[in-house]
Amino acid sequence: MATGDLQHAILVATRAYQGRTDRQGEPYVAHAIRVMLDVEGDDARSVAILHDVLEWGSISLRELLAEHFPQRIVEAVEAMTARDDEPLEGFLERVRRSELAVAVKIADLRDNALPWRLDAMPDAATRERLLAQYRRSAELLGTSLDEICGRAVA
Repeated sequence: MATGDLQHAILVATRAYQGRTDRQGEPYVAHAIRVMLDVEGDDARSVAILHDVLEWGSISLRELLAEHFPQRIVEAVEAMTARDDEPLEGFLERVRRSELAVAVKIADLRDNALPWRLDAMPDAATRERLLAQYRRSAELLGTSLDEICGRAVA
């Protein structure tokens, strides 16, 4: 059974992602749910469902803080939020400083690299650009996208 923090995170994420869609045109919350189901433990699941609320959702850090989540959850969500004009290396360095963020980022990469999601990209150039970014992100986390996915990624 989910803890109060996880239940609260699911409610906050559902509100934050309301009406938002991903690059494939699917409801954004579906991606967050798949990532949540791919990690272990209620803290990691809370971070997973919230991992994109600041970047792709409709809430601010101030609003997230007002929800009174434990500091470890807010810090991991904030670590996973890419900042404007931030190099990938800086972003992943911040992720690496949080064990929760690393676990969720690996699950996020695995979901982003699902064949059906890659095939649904709007064009080949976008697909290749994002795939290169996912590969580099995996390397910066000390692994490979193939290892994360358990298969060769085209």
